[in-house]
Amino acid sequence: MTSTELLQPVDPSTLAELPAVASADAGGIEAAVAAAVAAMSGSWPRDHRRRAAVLYAWADLIAAESDVIAADLVRETGKPAAEAALEVAGSIDALRYNSGLARLPLGRATSLHDGSEAHLVREPVGPTVFITPWNWPVLLLLRDLAPAFAVGVSALVKPSPQTVHVTNRVVELGHRAGVPLDVLQVVPGGADVGSALVRHPDTAAVAITGSTAAGQAVLRDAAETMTRPLLELGGKASMLVLPDADLEAALAAAGRAAVITSGQMCMACTRVLVHEDQLAQAEKILREALARTAPADPRDPAAALGPLIGPAALEKVTGYLDLARRDARLVTGGEEVHPDGLPGHFLTPALVTDVEVTSPLVQEDIFGPVLMLESYATTEDGVQLSNATPFGLAASVWSRDTARAVSVARELKAGTVWVNGYNRSYAEMPSGGMRMSGLGRTRGLEGLEQFTELKHIHLSL
Repeated sequence: MTSTELLQPVDPSTLAELPAVASADAGGIEAAVAAAVAAMSGSWPRDHRRRAAVLYAWADLIAAESDVIAADLVRETGKPAAEAALEVAGSIDALRYNSGLARLPLGRATSLHDGSEAHLVREPVGPTVFITPWNWPVLLLLRDLAPAFAVGVSALVKPSPQTVHVTNRVVELGHRAGVPLDVLQVVPGGADVGSALVRHPDTAAVAITGSTAAGQAVLRDAAETMTRPLLELGGKASMLVLPDADLEAALAAAGRAAVITSGQMCMACTRVLVHEDQLAQAEKILREALARTAPADPRDPAAALGPLIGPAALEKVTGYLDLARRDARLVTGGEEVHPDGLPGHFLTPALVTDVEVTSPLVQEDIFGPVLMLESYATTEDGVQLSNATPFGLAASVWSRDTARAVSVARELKAGTVWVNGYNRSYAEMPSGGMRMSGLGRTRGLEGLEQFTELKHIHLSL
């Protein structure tokens, strides 16, 4: 593919430059789209058994190189080694689950009152653009790509410039497993390349995981040609701890969930809401838990917290911490440190309380290791506070009374609500956001349907 610009990723821990990547130019984009269109006329969309076998073989190849891929993830994202291993395992599971679904008949038929027949057929939507973020680049690609391949689309993958290398490695394994070259292509570049792919009249759908601002830009581009969007965007996930819950277990889970990917993850726990009578106790528990979570070299198997992705992220997060010092109370954390002398942008996890619900600290996606502790007087107040942001990706509710917890979960405006748990995601269960957290669903049977067109074929008999 021809190119005009070099993309320069950097190791977030060491700040060493990684191999530069050539960005696609207009000619390369046009050639890639043309190949993806041609692939939809070949055998790939029709051969269910082949797709099932290829997806399973791809999973096996990733499993065989899991250590290498995990090391790439640590180097390119700064995530801890243990988290990288979980990402690879989740990616393998997505491929294996969807390999079985590739052979699932999705249509249905019925007889109508006049003696005629109606067939509802689900067909692959066509060439699809996959725009992936840097934070979970392998899992978030295969989470969407596996169901899309199960139904037979062709794919144009536009990864974050920071994670092109690991994306290329995984895609090359897909080609080795039997995915045709024109069915699966990587098109490197920045936002301009993603925009050109989405606006191209021959691409049929786009799936993006990214910030709400990035999703809005994609949605505007998609409107030009009515490209079908799947948007999983920013979040402000809350944990509502009811008075009867196991407070220590809930807060331990919140502490872990607040620092996943250094808080740079759309489903990270960003807010904890406890009953006002438990606020002081909760503050003590969370302060101690976060103080024990020290930033470390992400290559260390015991590390739980790595660096922020870069200087812009550091500037953004420290700006919110300055606001917390002025308008709320910074209980602990928020200090820049350099474990083992590493020059990367490491921050100790921060706990903030005495914050107004209207504050940007509550209303905006900070995308860093910063946790808000808030209180409520009644369960109804807690639900209202949980729903008081424009986001709706994920939430959690804790209670020893399961029936009560489920009742509260029904009131929370989020695409996923965990009861007495956090960050429990499965290939079988659809995920996606409400409100400013996105459109559409991926994973599960709904993930298959997302990448199909529904056609009615009527038979006059």
